[in-house]
Amino acid sequence: MAGKDYYKILGVDKKASADEIKKAFRRKARQYHPDVKPDDQEAEKKFKEINEAYEILSDEKKRKDYDTFGDAAFQAGGGPGPGGFHPGGQAEGFDFSDLFGGAAGGSGGRTFTFRSGGGGGPEDISDIFGNLFGGGAGFHQGQTTATSRRGENAEHQVEIDFREAVRGTELKLRIDGKKVNVKVPPGTADNTRLRLKGKGHPGINGGPNGDLILTIKVRPDHTFRMQGKDLYCKVKVPLTTALLGGKIEVPTFDGKAMLTIKECAQNGQKMRLRGKGVKGRDGSCGDQIVELEIIMPKRLTPKARKLVEELAQELD
Repeated sequence: MAGKDYYKILGVDKKASADEIKKAFRRKARQYHPDVKPDDQEAEKKFKEINEAYEILSDEKKRKDYDTFGDAAFQAGGGPGPGGFHPGGQAEGFDFSDLFGGAAGGSGGRTFTFRSGGGGGPEDISDIFGNLFGGGAGFHQGQTTATSRRGENAEHQVEIDFREAVRGTELKLRIDGKKVNVKVPPGTADNTRLRLKGKGHPGINGGPNGDLILTIKVRPDHTFRMQGKDLYCKVKVPLTTALLGGKIEVPTFDGKAMLTIKECAQNGQKMRLRGKGVKGRDGSCGDQIVELEIIMPKRLTPKARKLVEELAQELD
């Protein structure tokens, strides 16, 4: 079979199914589309060859004629091929003869057409390119219009202090050369993802910008951890205070606070400081949860041992 090898142009086997041919066409078209490679004459030539190959191989009758007679079945001046196809005629559907500025470029001077459906022909070529390049009718009979496309989303990561996460902050970032101001709300947890509309990569052919997806990493604090609007911390309590009760000093985000411990406090017991947590945008505040960590003595003097033994007898 002399002439053009349409199977080779699409990169498929001669026994390829219709679905495999369609997938190969989509892949190749995406690679050489003028929107992807503007002002590239070699890409234009490839794109036109790909369209020509798909027009033949996606039509069952034309493919059969091609497999039997090669591309001679469709040469201009050679009369209709065995399947009755007139390469120079106007078939019903979309004419792509001037897709790249004239029919003489890259296809032997002949016009090739794509059917818009019906009659067993290939699917509407405008549907294929609509799916490839973001939707919208980008192809019309006798002309080509660029398809606008939304820009890609941009993803970045930024790290902030725990205090900034609790109280909220405003970040001034420079991303891909652009200045971006980001308001981080109070109570922002680690790995929170913020979406900034229109701050991503620019659109194509007048399409809207993509979004900026910002992942917030929060540096841990050695004293506090945050859960929702509540802050958690542990405080050490002497054994005598746990037994007898008393007051201890507790760190908060607003400074120091005194916490009253009742007698016989338990290790791991949790106490609540109301309004000492995260302050939300609506003005409401969470609480601070204090977990008691009772300090056991490292050794006992003889006198202390005797007192503990007496206490043990008393408690029994």
